[in-house]
Amino acid sequence: MVYIIVSNSFHILNEEINKIFKKMDDVEIIDYQNTTLDEIINICSYSSLFSDEKNIIVKNCNFLNTKNNDKTDILEKYIENPNPLTNIIFTFNDKVDERKKVVKLIKDQGNYIYIKPLNYKDINSRLIETAKKNKYKLNSNDASYITMSSLNNYDIASNELEKVFLYYNEPCEIKRDDLENIISHSLDDNNFKFVDAVIQRNFKEAMKLIKNFKLFKIEPISLVYLLSREYRLMMLTKNMLENGYSNIKIAKELSLQDWQLEKIINNSYNYSNMELEDKIIDLCELDYKLKTSFMDKYLGLEMFVLKG
Repeated sequence: MVYIIVSNSFHILNEEINKIFKKMDDVEIIDYQNTTLDEIINICSYSSLFSDEKNIIVKNCNFLNTKNNDKTDILEKYIENPNPLTNIIFTFNDKVDERKKVVKLIKDQGNYIYIKPLNYKDINSRLIETAKKNKYKLNSNDASYITMSSLNNYDIASNELEKVFLYYNEPCEIKRDDLENIISHSLDDNNFKFVDAVIQRNFKEAMKLIKNFKLFKIEPISLVYLLSREYRLMMLTKNMLENGYSNIKIAKELSLQDWQLEKIINNSYNYSNMELEDKIIDLCELDYKLKTSFMDKYLGLEMFVLKG
């Protein structure tokens, strides 16, 4: 049987693979970047004298991508007449061009498994379910804390939950205080560094951080939200100050700590009211485009940053 599994999450790819291959001891793993389709099909087609079933995983299959022009004729022929003793899974961690003949063939004659990117609620539900399977109790608020700390990245959130399990070492109710001590704040720190860099127009630092976010597949929409929140707080603070509000009253109205308010006030001096309104409008438009079009999300974020 021939499979294609597509997901932007390596964790989900592994979950789907484990549903097909119950044991990984006898599975041969091949990296497409280090071989060719000819070599892969030769391995699939070969059968031993003892007629043993063969299980193969081919990862990083970028021949499924729109930008890749590798010839897939040999795979197409194999799909039409596969070795019945071979089960092969092609995995890909990016967008697949579903117009390609090889993809259409697997849809028709094999198994095509596409798991769309998880949203915030999906990640929370999966974390709660994973905790339950491992006999831990994780409430929805604490699942949300893990998700937000992981910038809505399911792979990172899953790794953080694994750290929590190791910390307790036995099934129990997960406590918020323990979560806050266990969960890594390095991504959170980069998150706030990015917002500060953009607000302070430190373009070089902001672009450097976007590269890191791209590497770890951090969802740009979550960064757009944080930027929007910061500009909105700056605009509200600026308006309140102009209307004679005291710092104490502003902090109370906006639920801010003194140090947060001080930073927002200092940053707001570098923007006029009109500039802040324009930034918020630009981010609203960017958010809409990222959610409704095929625009490259990281490119959209870079263009906003460089606009200054």
